Amino acid sequence: MALQVLNGPFIQPGESLSDAHDCTAGSIIRLTMPGVWTPANISFQISTDGALFNDLVDFDGDYVQVPIVAGSALVVAPLVDYLKAVAFLKIRSGTPDHPVPQADLREFAVAIEVAGA
Repeated sequence: MALQVLNGPFIQPGESLSDAHDCTAGSIIRLTMPGVWTPANISFQISTDGALFNDLVDFDGDYVQVPIVAGSALVVAPLVDYLKAVAFLKIRSGTPDHPVPQADLREFAVAIEVAGA
């Protein structure tokens, strides 16, 4: 298994939801946060085809969300059951009910584990 780092997804200035990010080459194992961040948790939308996205919820119907620290990295081991089936990913600042627009462009990085590389 090899680690591959994908630049993005990106949240545009004044927006709260990132563009779609293709993670089909492997399994998500780490998220690196932007160096500057308007305070908010992050939540997720996922898709199998990159066209139709659904909000990611847990078994209680609550949005899966993570508090973040600007410029930090998050090993997704506690989230692996939720993210292992993700083909395409969007990251939201806040939740669908309470989105938090970001003041400037925010760039994440997604590390995936690639089989056979």
